[in-house]
Amino acid sequence: MPKAMGEPDLLTPVVIVGAGGHGRVVADILRAGGRMVAGFLDDRVAGPVGPLPVLGPFARALDPAFQRGRAFIVALGDTGRRVDLGEAILRSGGILATAIHPSAVVAAGAHIGAGSSVSAAAVIGVGASVGRFCIVNTAAVVDHDCALGDGVFVAPGVRLCGGVRVGAAALLGAGAIVLPGLSIAPAAQVRAGTVVDVDFGGV
Repeated sequence: MPKAMGEPDLLTPVVIVGAGGHGRVVADILRAGGRMVAGFLDDRVAGPVGPLPVLGPFARALDPAFQRGRAFIVALGDTGRRVDLGEAILRSGGILATAIHPSAVVAAGAHIGAGSSVSAAAVIGVGASVGRFCIVNTAAVVDHDCALGDGVFVAPGVRLCGGVRVGAAALLGAGAIVLPGLSIAPAAQVRAGTVVDVDFGGV
């Protein structure tokens, strides 16, 4: 499995913050790559979730004693909460893991930021950069020299052609296509199936 820049030791157990749908996807990604998943943290789910325990509420991720010997990944679909919790974990001294499915194709030299996830059959091209706390979903393509800011959500089947720039916290709906060299503004929302042929969102 590819290793992201700044990734903790691959033997470090990973705690997934969020036990909902995306949390279960991240657990599958990590386990498919041979990573040890310690369990989940969640404020609303008491657990277990499948074979994995719920180890407590979100706040445990900020406890230095609980952080010791563990890495974390925030698996919440809500971008604001995902980024805020990820930043809080870093500020409190925690370590963020990255989840990259072994079937994903990540070019040599591509950058995947801390706390991001790359799902099955996704492609990250040569020279591409994916920021922190991003979600690149199943079979999405982030082609050569694309740059994604922190917290970007890329839904299944999205196609970002070469050199696309996506601002922080933007959302690209399922199957959207962005033509080469264009820019998507921070926090913009591109509807599913849209073909973007001009800069989008006021950039």
